[in-house]
Amino acid sequence: MRKIVFVFMGGPSVEHSVSLVSGTGIARALDPHKYDIHPVLISQDDYWTWGRKPLTPYQCQNFNVNFFTSAENDMQKKLRPSLEELKPMDIAFLALHGRFGEDGHIQAMLDYAGIPYTGSGMLSSALAMDKIKSKEIYRANGIPTAEFRVWQRENFSKETIEEAFEHLGSPIVIKDPLGGSSLDMGFAKNIEEAGKTCEKLFEKSGRLLAEQFIAGMEASCGYIEGCEPLPPTEVRMTTREFFDYDAKYNGEVIEITPAEFPENLIKEIQSLVRKVHYALDCQIYSRTDVRINKEGKLFVLETNTLPGMTPTSFLPAQAKHIGLDYSALVDFLIEKSLTKPAGR
Repeated sequence: MRKIVFVFMGGPSVEHSVSLVSGTGIARALDPHKYDIHPVLISQDDYWTWGRKPLTPYQCQNFNVNFFTSAENDMQKKLRPSLEELKPMDIAFLALHGRFGEDGHIQAMLDYAGIPYTGSGMLSSALAMDKIKSKEIYRANGIPTAEFRVWQRENFSKETIEEAFEHLGSPIVIKDPLGGSSLDMGFAKNIEEAGKTCEKLFEKSGRLLAEQFIAGMEASCGYIEGCEPLPPTEVRMTTREFFDYDAKYNGEVIEITPAEFPENLIKEIQSLVRKVHYALDCQIYSRTDVRINKEGKLFVLETNTLPGMTPTSFLPAQAKHIGLDYSALVDFLIEKSLTKPAGR
């Protein structure tokens, strides 16, 4: 009997467009002879759109977001529907990123409805999404991470910035702790630049993370439970000084998988991302970004509980090198997630 899989994509976060690419890839990769596939689009203003019928093999092979505006597909569209209004499903495949999708909100909804889903549970999703809380967990578990400060909007001042530059050096990295995809962040080399970045970010968030910049190399490495270690990806800058959203999605970096690092460094990265995965109580899979300073020491930047699944994303590229092509990876994540204990 075919499993009923609902693929959730879009969402209200700033990563909406990236999520659509992930969801499109997943819908196309699923085998319509093995699964009944139901894509679900969540708009940025919280309208959900889905079809009453599963994708046909042709629709699956050629799936794109135009599917949701086709009248012939007998679509339903509702503002924040209950999960009971969707057709009963065996599992929800979460292709969501950022707010609502990756921060524990939809995980809590699915837990309450008793519906299995891919990836980590509510608590680990929320902790990993919050860069301040995750850094506190890193520290508590002896996981190296850059020095940082937490800035609160109500008591923020020029002296706050001066203290950070004195103790963290220059430049400093300023982030919305709940932001993603290298959005809602900035690099500041002086007090004036930091002030402008903070003024912008404080419009959206009541607290900010100010972090020491680790000069050196950057890498990202996934971890999949039950698989051999994944090879890390080296992120090598080309035209930009810092790795931000434009660099990530506008082709201004070179991504090398497997990373051209010494074997001992690769093993150290793989060991570290495994430790991070379990320190945050992640489930099934995750991806952790690290910096490597000029002395070869590793520093964890952040952990993604729903890593990107676009055709150019790190996790699919890394899985391919251990024998899991995109379709096999999607199958594996579903199979593993269906064995996950309820509520985790």
